[in-house]
Amino acid sequence: MYLSHKLKCLVLLMFSFLVALPLFSQVTGDYRSKATGNWNSPSTWQFFNGTSWVNATSYPGQNSNVATVTIGSDNEVTLNTNITTYTVNQLIIGDESGGKDTLSLPDNGNFTVTILLVAVQSDGILTWVKNADLHLPHGAMIYNNGGKITTNSNCNASQNIFIGDSKFSNCNGKGGSDYSFNEIEGALPPPSSNGDITECEENPIQTLTASATPPSGAYVVWYTASSGGASVSPTLNTVGNVTYYGESVDNSDSNRRSLFRTPVKLTIHPRPIITVTRSPSCNLFFTNYSLEVTVSSGTVTSTAGTVTNTSGNVWNIANVPSGTNIVVTVTDTNSCTNQLPVTAPNCNCPFVNDPSSGGDQSYCAGDPVPSITASVNFGETVDWYDSASGGNLLLLGNTTYQPAGSETYYAEARNTISNCISGTRTAITVIQNAPSSVSINADETVFVGGNAIFTITSTNADSYQWQVSTDGGTVFNNISDGTEYAGTQSTALTVKTAGVNKNGYRYRVLASKFGSSCSPTTSASALLTVNVATVITNRRISHRVFINKLGSL
Repeated sequence: MYLSHKLKCLVLLMFSFLVALPLFSQVTGDYRSKATGNWNSPSTWQFFNGTSWVNATSYPGQNSNVATVTIGSDNEVTLNTNITTYTVNQLIIGDESGGKDTLSLPDNGNFTVTILLVAVQSDGILTWVKNADLHLPHGAMIYNNGGKITTNSNCNASQNIFIGDSKFSNCNGKGGSDYSFNEIEGALPPPSSNGDITECEENPIQTLTASATPPSGAYVVWYTASSGGASVSPTLNTVGNVTYYGESVDNSDSNRRSLFRTPVKLTIHPRPIITVTRSPSCNLFFTNYSLEVTVSSGTVTSTAGTVTNTSGNVWNIANVPSGTNIVVTVTDTNSCTNQLPVTAPNCNCPFVNDPSSGGDQSYCAGDPVPSITASVNFGETVDWYDSASGGNLLLLGNTTYQPAGSETYYAEARNTISNCISGTRTAITVIQNAPSSVSINADETVFVGGNAIFTITSTNADSYQWQVSTDGGTVFNNISDGTEYAGTQSTALTVKTAGVNKNGYRYRVLASKFGSSCSPTTSASALLTVNVATVITNRRISHRVFINKLGSL
């Protein structure tokens, strides 16, 4: 990696402003040079007043924060003052018009400036007259975009650039881990961010990808930190946020890179939740109806009726004209929305309560899909749909429904005489569980009194029960932790101080997932062999011979 031995100093270079290649579209308050002169002389500068460039009455950073300061028009500006009260977001040296646009640091100068970004363009020069120090704030950036960073005198270690409390560079690079001016010149500019991305959660959830535009002849490599680390794919497909950092890499020399990385933040906000907590009901005169909804957060609106926040996240929707279907919308502080369509009750009908769910169901993959049920009052039945409102009719007039697979289904109550229906439908979910898989590792052989350890590899499992067979694998019984065993409900079983009696025992494990409808999965069994150690003495010379249980040597 280009200058990799020096990247440790970049750990401190976190920056909160937008990192990008310089932008030249002016905004109110920007400055540009109009003449050669000192920085603190207003006659050196022009000021953009929102409509046109006018002669400045103060210098950049004297009275207010500044977005961009540009040195151009073949001018040379001498930095002769500190800028500490106000901030300059970016200083652009060079206006790309082909002149020699210069920022000069005078001899023996020691200047502290709150400039967050210094970019030297192709016709720009950042020069030291002799010996001087330039102090940039913590998190600042300085890079070359085709120009020169140089000195009019002999290049030495007394011509320095500091970022925060750390020395970032000196002219000849002989300060240990400091960059030389030549190395800053030779490095690539960081990529230009294409912008942070913030979206509301979709269903199914979307994937966001960070992007940035590299300088010509380069590409972007992404990381999860501003320095160091391994490259990653800059994506987000879960609710939350993550910041990725893009680094420029030369197409023809992967060791030539940018010294700084460009941050891009990806954010997916959760959508607010809205549910009906009081079903639509008609007023005494059957001219309109009302209902109540509860939301996780946010503000509620409706396509008809009067919406009132009754308490906290509970909202009442009243005075909806009879027969008018509505859509209720909740909008949270992130501008994320969720909608709930509501079917108007038939105000000429008796009130019909929502069905009561018989409970969500789950099943194991490969097993039959279980039926679902809902209960209603006397004289009523249930119609089944695939949506909370509208949608497709799946089954008419039955309190039991046999689904085809895992999905959420909706039960609607209906009066069998008047055909009046409930104001909302009851959601019942069927979930498919995946079975556990488990494989046991090798057989174990130990000497009498030793510990034998059996291990397994499993997927989709978090509960385990070890078993033992004393008859060669015909009958297995559960075992538990104690003087003989440890880890009987884990992925590693220890047979403690194995005796000869356990020679030929077989062990296996039952693996399952907590809360799953799948039956435990049984592993194959592994054999335990227990060898006996015997001492044979001959003519006062002892030989230790190991003999197995059958007595053979």
